Amino acid sequence: MSNSVPTVCPLCNLEEVFSARQQHVDSGVSYSLYMCPTCLAWFWWPLKNPGASWYERDERYADRNSDPILEPNEKHVGVIRFLEPLRGSVLDIGCGVGNFLAHAQKKGWKGWGIDFDHDAIEAGRNTFGLENLEVSDLATFAQSHQSLRFELVTFFDVIEHLDDHGTFFKDIERILMPNGYIGLSMPYRHGWRWLMPYDVPPRHLTRWDEQSLEKFLNQNGYEIKYVKRLHASFYYLVMKLRFKYGAWTSIGMVKKIKDTTRSSSGIARESEGSVPGRVRMVQALAKAKDMIIFGLPAALLWLVLLTTRKRYTDFYVVAQAK
Repeated sequence: MSNSVPTVCPLCNLEEVFSARQQHVDSGVSYSLYMCPTCLAWFWWPLKNPGASWYERDERYADRNSDPILEPNEKHVGVIRFLEPLRGSVLDIGCGVGNFLAHAQKKGWKGWGIDFDHDAIEAGRNTFGLENLEVSDLATFAQSHQSLRFELVTFFDVIEHLDDHGTFFKDIERILMPNGYIGLSMPYRHGWRWLMPYDVPPRHLTRWDEQSLEKFLNQNGYEIKYVKRLHASFYYLVMKLRFKYGAWTSIGMVKKIKDTTRSSSGIARESEGSVPGRVRMVQALAKAKDMIIFGLPAALLWLVLLTTRKRYTDFYVVAQAK
């Protein structure tokens, strides 16, 4: 794909005159950020997903399966809670190790999940005992399961990675029941860039807020029913400071204890909630240390951000097919 200035918006397919808002260079590739004046979407150009092998090597994703997140996050819980008392089948696209699907199944949903990452799918099967997990992309899954229809299709933190949104939503249409729901989340484009250092290409290719997402979803046949922005909490800021500046204070004790525990009892023991007391004690001490060192600067940052929309890091949406 050429690095020249685009003449057609890749989200609404209308011809426009674009001017670059921002530049970014990664691995020798120069990217420009544009905003469509019609649909208000922001997109990086060239708009090209780097492929599954790139993500498997990327620092943010490469180690996610060795120490998988076991609990659902606020977005996972919020989508299922909003749809109460609806039950049915849910497909989670980009399911990772399956922590959302494990939560959905506890709430009475029948879950299916797809991901490009073989190790994530295997971790989901072993950690949560999930059965309907496949290494697949959406187009392949829809083609190979033509009889399946879902009341809910979710794709948390996926849309910003896509380079062909039109085809993606056509594939969702093939598997979603009439008047079915979608649940999705993404970074909030007006958030403070320091809180979102990974929100750049080739990792992320588009940026969204409520208005631009609503225009896009309406164009593709969906009506937003619920939207919520998530802000950077005090503890979130503590952890950001800890990850950026805390290497010199870490002795790696939590990881050492966890590795020792896994070598003797396996990951299943932790997934059952029976984390050994020594692990819990070391984790508590590590959190206390972080609060002592980074608590004050985090509190000052939190107060500064409190009155601005820069405090929001991401948002999630529930929409219904028209």
